Amino acid sequence: MDREAISRIAVEYCWSMMEKATTFEEASLKTIEFVKSNLPGGSEIDAEWFKEHLKLSITQEVSDYLMLQGEDQNSKEKWWAEQKSQNQLGHWSRWIRYLIKAKNWSPAVIDSLDKTTDKILDAVDDPKRSSLLSDRRGLVLGYVQSGKTAHYTGLINKALDAGFQLVIVLAGMHDSLRIQTQTRLDEEVLGFETSIDVLLKNGMVGKRIGVGELSYPPELKLRTYTTRDPKGDFNKARANKIEDLEGRPSVFIVKKNATVLKNLYQFFRTGNLTKDHLSRQGKAVIANISMLMIDDEADQASVNTKAISDEDGNILPDYEPSRVNAEIRRIYNLFSNKAYVGYTATPYANIFIHDEASTEEYGSELFPKDFILSLPKPSNYIGPAEFFGLNRNDGQTMNLIREVQYDPLFVPAKVKKGHVPERLPETLVDAMEAFLISCSIRLARKQEDAHMSMLIHAARFTDIHYEIKDLVVRKIQDIKNRLRYENKTDLNSFANRLKILWENDFIETSLYMRDNFYDLAGDCQMPDWPITLDGIIKVLDKLEVLAVNGISDDELQYRDFSQGRIVIAVGGDKLSRGLTLEGLTTSYFLRSSTFYDTLMQMGRWFGYRPGYLDLCRLYTTHTLSEWFEHIAVATEELRSELFDMDQRGSTPKDYGLKVQTHSELFIAAKNKMQAAYEMQDDYSNSVSETTKFELDEDFFRDNQSAVDHFIRQLGTPDNEYLRKKRPSKYAKVANMPKHYFWDHVDGFSICSFLSEYKTARNAPRANSTRLKEYIRKQIDKDGLTDWTVCLINADESGHQENKTYEIGGLPISRGVIRSRGVRSEKKGAKAFGRLLSQDHEYLDFDDEQMSKVIELRDKATSVKGKRSKIITDNANIGWEAATYIRRELRSSQYNHGLLLLYPIEKSDDSAFSDLADDIVPIGIGLVFPPSHESTPVAYMANNVFRALEEEDEQE
Repeated sequence: MDREAISRIAVEYCWSMMEKATTFEEASLKTIEFVKSNLPGGSEIDAEWFKEHLKLSITQEVSDYLMLQGEDQNSKEKWWAEQKSQNQLGHWSRWIRYLIKAKNWSPAVIDSLDKTTDKILDAVDDPKRSSLLSDRRGLVLGYVQSGKTAHYTGLINKALDAGFQLVIVLAGMHDSLRIQTQTRLDEEVLGFETSIDVLLKNGMVGKRIGVGELSYPPELKLRTYTTRDPKGDFNKARANKIEDLEGRPSVFIVKKNATVLKNLYQFFRTGNLTKDHLSRQGKAVIANISMLMIDDEADQASVNTKAISDEDGNILPDYEPSRVNAEIRRIYNLFSNKAYVGYTATPYANIFIHDEASTEEYGSELFPKDFILSLPKPSNYIGPAEFFGLNRNDGQTMNLIREVQYDPLFVPAKVKKGHVPERLPETLVDAMEAFLISCSIRLARKQEDAHMSMLIHAARFTDIHYEIKDLVVRKIQDIKNRLRYENKTDLNSFANRLKILWENDFIETSLYMRDNFYDLAGDCQMPDWPITLDGIIKVLDKLEVLAVNGISDDELQYRDFSQGRIVIAVGGDKLSRGLTLEGLTTSYFLRSSTFYDTLMQMGRWFGYRPGYLDLCRLYTTHTLSEWFEHIAVATEELRSELFDMDQRGSTPKDYGLKVQTHSELFIAAKNKMQAAYEMQDDYSNSVSETTKFELDEDFFRDNQSAVDHFIRQLGTPDNEYLRKKRPSKYAKVANMPKHYFWDHVDGFSICSFLSEYKTARNAPRANSTRLKEYIRKQIDKDGLTDWTVCLINADESGHQENKTYEIGGLPISRGVIRSRGVRSEKKGAKAFGRLLSQDHEYLDFDDEQMSKVIELRDKATSVKGKRSKIITDNANIGWEAATYIRRELRSSQYNHGLLLLYPIEKSDDSAFSDLADDIVPIGIGLVFPPSHESTPVAYMANNVFRALEEEDEQE
């Protein structure tokens, strides 16, 4: 019995032990004992290695997912949650058995797949309700090389069980990616071989593969009209052979090509499916078949790049979309019961789709109006955040990047078509040698049957790929000759050169990775040098060098190599998106792009590296490394935005998204970002106040509790704060306002409070999460470390006095009244113009500062009887002067901020008179000094964010 078969049985056995509430330590020992005693060949396994293998397979953890849902999702029927227990789940159950038996997937990952696919099905509509007019659109956000294909494979299986009759998979732009996707779905959904070439070669008809080998009952039989052959995409000839789509469910796997999609549209449009069915607009529709459209790499080609608005920003009613986008929308809009689910790891273009753009002919743009699901990250995934140490408190990064320079005799920085590389640079030779060593060590770690790949991505031009391939092939032959004929003990031999690299790089790096990243890298066991050298010779015997591009005959596929394939792949665009390099260990990357999405997708080195993470190497330039790190930070911020939206219960359409920009990079192509605009995020020298409030009693109760908790933590207030600050005005305590003050509160306490206090979900600026992030960044620069906190107790005479209530154990005579000027009560929120009373932002000023306030206000508001240019022209003069005064008087106090807490009155004429008696609405205001080191962070924001900001500006 080979090691792979032993491994599959062992993992299943270990799972069964774990299900009996046994610890992993106990289960692994029992499993090893079982294998050694009962399985042929089991007695020869290395117990320590096998235990580590079981650990990687069994103990994988998955973080939680998050999901933003459309406006009607809370009231929408959760049809799948109700039906699932009665469903036989034939396709899904068969696929899960396949994952366990053939791929050793962990229970945690399978459980996560189950939960997230359930959520998506509940977010769309019941496909069996043929009378239903349904259009649900969503986006699934994954990580580069993290398993998005597996997720939509699971969704397809479960959707077929749920009753969807037609699945259309848009599988990227290139034939290679479409073939890769078709191959995967043949094995994991269809269950039979689709390649005509393979079937004819082997004399087989309807050969079962993958899930089909486990079971293939009549009720699970599917139809497909595309194959995994190079010319297996949908075309007119295939369309002419299809008689009827009704009956068994059908799966189409097509590339995002305008001609292919037009053929598919014409087939659906002219067939008998639309017969006798008209929409309300009199157009032909397909009403008797429910359709699920999966859009892989949804940010590529699917996003409209043609102009949608006039020069004034108004949406054109009859704009003409870009070709692929138009054909996708035409196909989609043929169906009356449909769902669209896009998948991407780089959603930058998708979040900038205009949410209201639509035409009569093509329907709405592909904005994910109904849900955005951010997939959980498995604990063993290595992404940009892990690579650059973004999630580590100690700031340590993986020591896996090796810096290189451009070599004009190889590939210059700005290479042109027709360039002929003259030589391999020394750094590429180093990378090739590192690849040989890493493969050898993997052999010693019992990974003999694993695939091992190296990527060389230096240019996009195919003619250069062949030149590089020839140079690499010659170098590999030279290495073989030197290892064969040289005296390996000679200090000048090539073997000794490899030994020096092994000692100085691999030994040290593996120790570093073991000591600092053990949870991801494991024990990093290293064989001694003689074993490593012998392994290199074995690796060279199996090594292939391929040119992978759109015109090469070299085929990068791993399926037919059961004992592992060792490959150096030279390529460009074809390796840049979607296509998987199995067991990628070494990457030599020179290809620059100024687009976030393109550059991040080129990062094929992200993904899963079980048992060989410490052996991985990325050879790239210093600039490219910095760019990748910046994009990683921007992407993590975007995910943080989504997390904040999820916590607030926001929908994709009522909350704006923004992405941090870079001076030398573009988020995506300009024509993909027509609904984007530039903004800067900086609270320096400003006041931020809550003027929007959710129409939800839980919102007010939670914030009241947060304020109460915060005040109790602050302790006893300083009752003489104002008198000590302004003795000339408040010589007698009786004359002082009854506000409560706490001085010298540390900045981290303010951040902690803002973590509990939640602002309205559609408030783009007075946003507790962004306020907290800004304060934390300032604290890192020694700013905003010291705060004054004031709880406003509005007890002026002349107003109706309500019963005294308490906040944090302190009596409040009356809250502030905010009744007049209430300007909006839409989208579940109530808003008014201002929260802060004029001069409240100076409550922490002393006598001298207040004198200067008066002086500066006079200076700012009158120059020869006219308004000064210092101030603007659109508001109360006192408010206008405030920015100028703040800059003049708070510049030296960059470490000091003021937090104002405002209980708001609920009298009959108040904005909140309808709230329960025990609820006290509380707003907040924060006064920020000019920052001594504040650098405004530039962002691109979508049109939803822009609309919300314009609302704020109109207040």
